[in-house]
Amino acid sequence: MTVFFSDVAGFTSLSEKLDPEQVHGIMDGAFRIMMNEIHEYEGTINQFTGDGVMALFGAPVAHENHAQRACHAALAIQKAMLEYSQGVKRDLGVNFKMRAGLNTGPVVVGSIGDDLRMDYTAIGDTVNLASRMESTAKPGNILVSNNTYKRAKQHFKFTSLGKVKVKGKETPLDAYELVDTIERPKSGLDRQILSEMVGREKDLNKLEIQVLKAVNGEGSVVNIIGEAGIGKSRLVAELKNRKIMKQVVLLEGRAISMGRNLSFHPVIDLLKQWARIIEDDSEVAALSKLETAIRQVYPEELQEVLPFVATLMGMKLSGRYEERVKGIEGEALEKLILKNVRELLTKATELRPLVIVIEDLHWADMSSIELMESLLRLAETQRILFVNVFRPGHKKTSDRIVETIKESLPVYYVEIVLQPLNESMSEALINNMLNIRGLHLSIIDQIVERAGGNPFFIEEVVRSFIDEGAVVFRDGVFEVTDKINTMVIPHTINDVLMARIDRLEEKTRNLVKVASVIGRSFFYRILTEVGGAIEDIDNRLFYLKEIQLIRDRRRMEELEYLFKHALAQEAAYESILVQKRKELHLQVADSIEKVFREKLHEFYGMLAYHYSKGDDLDKAEEYMLKAGEEALKSSASSEALNYYQEALKLFTERYGDAGEPEKLAVLEKNIGQAFYNKGQSANAVKYFDSVLDRWGAGSTKNKIIKGFNLISDLLSLIANMYLPFKRGNKIPKKRDNEILDLKFKRGISLVYFDQKRMFIEGLRILKMIISFDIGKVENGYAIWTTHSGMFSFTAISFKLSKKILDYSKASMDINNIRELMVYTSMGVVHNYCSGTWSEIKEYDEILIDKNLQIGELWQVTNYTFWYISAIIEQGRFKEADILIRKLSEIGEDYEYELASAYQYVLKSKVLIKARKLYEAQVEMDAGILFLTQISMDGPQLNCLGSKIITQILLKDIEGAIESLSQAKEMVLQQELVPPIYITSYLMSQFLIDLYLLEDSILSKNNSKISELRKKAYQSGKLALRHSDKFAPDRKETLRLMGLYYWLIDKQKKAVRYWEKSIQEGERLGAPPDLARTYMEIGKRFLEEKSKYEELDGISAKEYLEKARTMFQEMDLQWDLEQLDRIASDS
Repeated sequence: MTVFFSDVAGFTSLSEKLDPEQVHGIMDGAFRIMMNEIHEYEGTINQFTGDGVMALFGAPVAHENHAQRACHAALAIQKAMLEYSQGVKRDLGVNFKMRAGLNTGPVVVGSIGDDLRMDYTAIGDTVNLASRMESTAKPGNILVSNNTYKRAKQHFKFTSLGKVKVKGKETPLDAYELVDTIERPKSGLDRQILSEMVGREKDLNKLEIQVLKAVNGEGSVVNIIGEAGIGKSRLVAELKNRKIMKQVVLLEGRAISMGRNLSFHPVIDLLKQWARIIEDDSEVAALSKLETAIRQVYPEELQEVLPFVATLMGMKLSGRYEERVKGIEGEALEKLILKNVRELLTKATELRPLVIVIEDLHWADMSSIELMESLLRLAETQRILFVNVFRPGHKKTSDRIVETIKESLPVYYVEIVLQPLNESMSEALINNMLNIRGLHLSIIDQIVERAGGNPFFIEEVVRSFIDEGAVVFRDGVFEVTDKINTMVIPHTINDVLMARIDRLEEKTRNLVKVASVIGRSFFYRILTEVGGAIEDIDNRLFYLKEIQLIRDRRRMEELEYLFKHALAQEAAYESILVQKRKELHLQVADSIEKVFREKLHEFYGMLAYHYSKGDDLDKAEEYMLKAGEEALKSSASSEALNYYQEALKLFTERYGDAGEPEKLAVLEKNIGQAFYNKGQSANAVKYFDSVLDRWGAGSTKNKIIKGFNLISDLLSLIANMYLPFKRGNKIPKKRDNEILDLKFKRGISLVYFDQKRMFIEGLRILKMIISFDIGKVENGYAIWTTHSGMFSFTAISFKLSKKILDYSKASMDINNIRELMVYTSMGVVHNYCSGTWSEIKEYDEILIDKNLQIGELWQVTNYTFWYISAIIEQGRFKEADILIRKLSEIGEDYEYELASAYQYVLKSKVLIKARKLYEAQVEMDAGILFLTQISMDGPQLNCLGSKIITQILLKDIEGAIESLSQAKEMVLQQELVPPIYITSYLMSQFLIDLYLLEDSILSKNNSKISELRKKAYQSGKLALRHSDKFAPDRKETLRLMGLYYWLIDKQKKAVRYWEKSIQEGERLGAPPDLARTYMEIGKRFLEEKSKYEELDGISAKEYLEKARTMFQEMDLQWDLEQLDRIASDS
């Protein structure tokens, strides 16, 4: 803040010459002058000192320009006192002069006193120095310290007094005499044209209502959509002036035209604003400010939240924060960042409602768009308002946001599409801006016609009238001159802007062009560095502000200028000759390197842009690579992908086939990694293949060699598993680790679209990794153990799967939670698929939570999926429901599609196993739709199989046949379908055939029985053969096979299959299907054609009673109703 002291020079001598009443009268008048002027500039009089005052500017009312306000007040007092002292001299014959002193700096302020008397006061060295400035000043003068001078020198004239001896200070200090304000060219009301907002009252009211809803606890999302110049930013500016905004926290971010490759730019913008981080802050200072901001909102989770928010913002971490994110990368990092940002905003809304405004969203980077899509969902549950401001017609950014909101948040969505002003509104805007005497209606009509209702066009045309002297400001109003008759109204907004820019004085015009190369917004320090050759920059900037071409703002205490409209920046930029533009881009890049060299990593993307535009290809490539690395570090995979693809394109254009192979491999590897992080599996595999080929570790295309390798790799694995002395103990080199890492990621990617190749490549990995000491391979046991799942998932060999698990158990580090998670997960996969369910241990919540903290979502989700699948088969439905909710939370908290997909599969599975058929049908339809959208064919096929079974049980045979047709088409398109996905489809085909066969037998439609019998037999055998590879469906397939033989009157065979079904159900511990087999036996034994009255000494009715008891224990109401029907029919 700025402290102001003023007193009467020679007050003691004055008091001796006059009586007390006269002195009191003089001082009373002086105090009134000082009070009026200090209050005029919103200062606070802290105390009266008898012959003067002490005042504060910047507290208790905060002002960023407190030094300027104090100087204005001091000059106003000086001017008023000049006239006042003349009156005192005339009336009383004495000299009366005031003097003043100002100093700017930190001050301790607060209430001092007891309960009866409380004063707001200030203390500290800043106050003392202000007082010394006052006592050092000559009568009638104003003396300011160096601190105040630095703050106000752009706006006032000062005379340097050099070093001045100040009481209480050992060394002399710089002091300056405040002389006057700086005269600005053509400043004042003759340049400023303002208008009330026209034609947007309803839109503003609609916007204000959404703020009120946030204040009252309800969130929403508002999109303000409109073409350039239509008034989007003005609408937001008007909202900020409404009283309701005092009840919320407003955070603003802005995307910039070069920002499509600047990772999270608008999000970082608003986070810096929230944490009060300025560009001058060192990395340590910036992190400290962020730490303070988070502690105020979410102190209990500071250690968890800060590392991930800071990583998003590109900050360098150290100590415990660095340790927290160590080893977390790719998708894991992305999901943890999302989770923590969401939780931080959620906590912030508990303190005060949030209004988040993102301007120019159409220019945003894809990582910001993806993050915003996730954050917007907070509107469903939190008191938060998102206001997105953008132009239409940008598919990848703003149009995508609109589509997302309409699809997922329709109830919380408000759309404000700004339309052009109609004729009457346009005329009102012109009149509001100028209130011109003598402006012909024909001129107004021309403006209205050409503008097409665009407010910015109208404003710029009117300003051009002033620039040309066609309109002048005289006697407080605008008037038309004769020049109006020669004015030509431009046809386009670009013509208007270029005409205004061209009319600027040459050096000012050059300054505008330099600024346009920097961007829509530009820091003062960069501009002065680039445009240093242009004289008197400060005055020129002030003039550009006055003619309203630019405006300034203090972003976190850093002076920044901003083109008032993006169109102005675009017009100025396009007017620069191409070669000159390139030179300016290089100068801008060079200046950024100089000014921000201590935190250059924050500007890599911007430097890549400027060097690329400046045709410095070496530098462009260098910063593209650095920007890509930074983007990957902050989980901005989309921007990393763009940078690396641009770098690859640049590299190949420059060098062609002569380019360095290793550099090409690095670029392709990074592109593949970015695709992998984004879940674009096919694209990731394409680039991983290319890199591995360059490294001499690619896959052969020769089918004969490929077949030979498959056999060789399998035999090698078997030999190593059963003959320990054959295992390798080599230490892997760096390149070996890189190859294994890439091959492993390629294998994970292949899971989703080419399971056959996944298996072949998996064997290659196992052969390679077992030639090393696995413990010395990076993530060795995680890679090794994961391939156990490959053998059990495909049911190719449960023995090999178990061997791999046993080897891992004996050798791996059990304290490594990542490796332990893989082992536990793959163990559940093996035990579930092979049918050793008793080996599955209870769900390990502690292990899950630890792995969620490091972002191991894939393993956590898979483990949870397989575990829930097992307990559903065991009839533990309540426990399954709880864990499905946990899986759903993982999907929501981390925006993890695999968890969301599996949740649909499991909900469908638990509902159909519990025979809640109508609920199951609704869930399966939703699941199939979601799985189709994210292209997960395997789980989709699983859901379709369950849907067919549900439709059959509901007697919707036509619907079942139609669903079966869809499933069959999916199966035919895939070369290899794992048992987990295909068995439900095969069983549903068998169930349809059985239903149709039984229906024909009961209706005595003999012409179809023979054909249906053959069809049912074939589908039954196929289902049975596949169920041998997948234990969960075996018991049910055996029961259905028994039903088949019963229907064709081969009762002995039927009973044999039912006995096998019972044995399998008892072995697995699967009460739902075991009870249904009991019910089937009881029902069939009661039929007239039955040759059996009992099985294993148990009668039909006893089987039904056993089934009833089990159904009651599991609360299976549908099955109990079936039993009641059987009882009534018999």
